[in-house]
Amino acid sequence: MSSRNARIGSVFAAFALAVSAASAQAPQASKPGDYAYQWPLRSEGDSAAWQFALTPEVYAVLKDKALGDLEVFNAQGQAVPVARMTIDPATQPGVAQVTVPAFPLPRATVAMGDDLSLRLERDDDGRLRSLQADVVSAEPQGFIDYVLDADVGRRPQRVSTVDRLDLHWPETGRDMRTRFAVDGSDDLEHWQPLVDAAAVISLRRDGAVLQRRDIVLPATALRYLRLRQLDGDALPSLQITARRTRAGAPPSHWRRLRAEFVDAVRDEHGGGQLYRYRLPALLPVGRIGVTLGADNATAEVTIDTRSEEAWLPVGRTLLFRLRQGEQRIDNEDMALTVPTAARELRLRSPIALNPAPVVEVSYLPDRFIFLAQGTGPYTLAAGSRNAHRPELPVEQALAPLRKQFGADWQPAMATLGARAVSAGDAAYAEPRKPFDWRNALLWALLIGGAVVVAGFALTLLRQKSTQRDGNA
Repeated sequence: MSSRNARIGSVFAAFALAVSAASAQAPQASKPGDYAYQWPLRSEGDSAAWQFALTPEVYAVLKDKALGDLEVFNAQGQAVPVARMTIDPATQPGVAQVTVPAFPLPRATVAMGDDLSLRLERDDDGRLRSLQADVVSAEPQGFIDYVLDADVGRRPQRVSTVDRLDLHWPETGRDMRTRFAVDGSDDLEHWQPLVDAAAVISLRRDGAVLQRRDIVLPATALRYLRLRQLDGDALPSLQITARRTRAGAPPSHWRRLRAEFVDAVRDEHGGGQLYRYRLPALLPVGRIGVTLGADNATAEVTIDTRSEEAWLPVGRTLLFRLRQGEQRIDNEDMALTVPTAARELRLRSPIALNPAPVVEVSYLPDRFIFLAQGTGPYTLAAGSRNAHRPELPVEQALAPLRKQFGADWQPAMATLGARAVSAGDAAYAEPRKPFDWRNALLWALLIGGAVVVAGFALTLLRQKSTQRDGNA
């Protein structure tokens, strides 16, 4: 036996001991025939543990919302330890509005040869704490640039990008018009352009208000951003929030599928139109993509999801589809703050959308780990009203493996083969209650006792009647 195999064997013995300790008090394991369907688990090589991801086909047969009605069996038909993988929050997508420090840099319309010096101060963590600019130039024209610390509050282990800035300034009651260019940098010395020009306005006419206070950026992970005022009114005391999007798991981990269009009906409550869609199973949706069916069209819609009865709004988004020549530009997917379990989706639009939009969802499938006890091939069995796997400390048992092979070690990946029917619909049927012999025996004793008592009573009555007749 090689040294590597010896290490695997010793580590497997360690976590098998941990699992057996928890299994001692676990209920009797189920059989493959207790579940509705089975899938072979295809695995290559030799590993002490394997992981697999659920497919929509598996999600569709599960009845337990906690995904408890599935187990893995070895070639001998014995259940092996299996557990749901702990979800790392860094793998989940998310969107957050973050207030970023904004350092004003008043400047004039600097002519060639003017001097600009920056004095910056950092804290112990290397973050920007203060920034001062000295400009030697002609008479100032009131322009104000801003340097933003876009890295504030960002966790290194959770990669995120900034794709929009929202500008807030004190209301003065007068119209404001200005344009900014946006640059990005990682060191405050070398800057790269992100936005050539973006208009920011606040106009009032006859009680009506027209405002645009946001600047859309190409998604960037650069630490610092710089707003350069190109023209217009200066905006003192500017406060800025950044929309930070966390991509989460790498694209290879995501699954994407198209929702089935159900129908389009009139919205009797809010007016407009309702467009309904159905997914093949209850899925943990993390992103929703909606694509308009017509070129050069736009609409603002509200998206709802439903897992059972009630519809729940998850967000409002602007849809657009623009085409010029061979180039087509569509709106991006809407990323949900947290994954939402959904079986149906609905679009609420104030206008009719012809043809109906195409809806697609992206989700991170739940992953499970099982220990390779016994011999393969291994089989996943799922879907049952009554059978459930016992809770075993599989994740804790993997600690020796991670200690041996590194903290980033993960079990090898197994894939699901073609589905086969096991118990079928019978696995979802309500179990027959066994005949309660004890209860029946008790009733028989009670009835028998009542008959005996009644017999004694009749005997006594006859004896008394005979005695009265004799005395007469």
